[in-house]
Amino acid sequence: MKQLREGHWPIFLLSSLSSVANLFLPLVLVRLLTPEEIGSYKVFFIYLSILPFIVMAGGPLHSVYYWAGFPEAERKSYLNATWTLTLGLSALILLFGLPIDAYLASHFHVTPLFMVFLILAGFLWSPTSHFSEASIALGRRSTGALFDTGFELLKVAAFILIALKFRSLEKIFIFFVVMLLVKLALSAYLNKRTNDIRLSFDVPAMKKVMAYSGPIALTGCLGVFIEKFDLILLSGFMDSRSFAFYSMGCLAVPPLFLLEMSVQKILIPSLSNRYIANEWDAAAADYRKAVADISFLILPSVFGLFVFADAIVELLFTAAYADSAIYLRLFSLSYLLLMLPHDSVARATGKTTWILKTYLLITPLSLVVTYFSVQHFSAATVLGMTIAVKFIPKLLGLWFSAQVMRWHLPTMFPWRILTERVIICGLLSALSVLMKGFFPSPVTWFLVCGSVFAAIYLGLSYLRKTP
Repeated sequence: MKQLREGHWPIFLLSSLSSVANLFLPLVLVRLLTPEEIGSYKVFFIYLSILPFIVMAGGPLHSVYYWAGFPEAERKSYLNATWTLTLGLSALILLFGLPIDAYLASHFHVTPLFMVFLILAGFLWSPTSHFSEASIALGRRSTGALFDTGFELLKVAAFILIALKFRSLEKIFIFFVVMLLVKLALSAYLNKRTNDIRLSFDVPAMKKVMAYSGPIALTGCLGVFIEKFDLILLSGFMDSRSFAFYSMGCLAVPPLFLLEMSVQKILIPSLSNRYIANEWDAAAADYRKAVADISFLILPSVFGLFVFADAIVELLFTAAYADSAIYLRLFSLSYLLLMLPHDSVARATGKTTWILKTYLLITPLSLVVTYFSVQHFSAATVLGMTIAVKFIPKLLGLWFSAQVMRWHLPTMFPWRILTERVIICGLLSALSVLMKGFFPSPVTWFLVCGSVFAAIYLGLSYLRKTP
């Protein structure tokens, strides 16, 4: 319990709780709302996830992890600037969206009321997370994670209750906007009371925050193309049935992304402090620990998804989607990317222009490679090539991190821990494959051997003494 209260675990566990709740929310709503309403619901939240990228509001918001590592006198002015800029940039959505809401509604083929809800929610989305992110950056990890998780669970419960009672998507959107307004008011109040963060128009501080966060925000936009370009192209080249197999095989496992995100939120402020104090060896130790923490779940997940792919597909999507298994096996390898926190040093040291320059170079390469492979190779080859390209910025980031922090590349990884975990997972995977013939169906095999795999791995991890 002591370990679960420390480090990245409060963030990871609480974020996983809300992530799982949101994962199952659509499964309930499809039984309560019409297909047309479900389509509008999906479109609403897809657009909502894009809006912060357009106005770059997420840049100042997530830069709190960098500024939290500064001495107290400087930290306060910079964190105040992140709060002011997050609100100001988000307000651009209102400023430019509301006057043309009718035009946007007709252009995107939605109702005017839908567009008003979207614009209001888009404005509120980033600022409502500032208290949570700032609290985590300042060391109040459970408080920050619990604040966001509490509202996410409230949203899930309320959406289901509203759908049950009223069968109305409009009422769901009304509740969502009202909830975000309440969350924003609480964020502002708690930011001032707990974190001593308030609105401030310190222009020099705001310029520094934008200089740091601007490249990160632009990089995020470029990253969207790298992540989604294969889906965009293949949707036009493949028939709907084949594309369904491909997209189902690219199975996103939210807890794995949350684990990497949680560890990064602890690592970046720590590296920032080490960099300022010239504590290179201590910084390397923090980096090794971060990789070890991420690999704790990533490695067994990669082995498990690869070995049990056929059974997992049948369990989740029925046997009709058996052809998705090859894509799931390939896609599982992409989770190894999460074990390489390639941009944490750049973020921690304020050298975020390196991130932007790297992605300005990699994005065109990724688009060309993806387009060429779609034209000439199978979908499985396309997936493999896009994953391979994604390793390039990771490897460049490791080299850059070593140069900035005066590290030697071999000292950046906990090789003994990684080797032990690979051997354990490899042996458990081989044993599972050998046992497959003793079970009546792939699903039964997965449920039994997968559970044994997890139990033995976690048991050995618990018994292992930390070096």
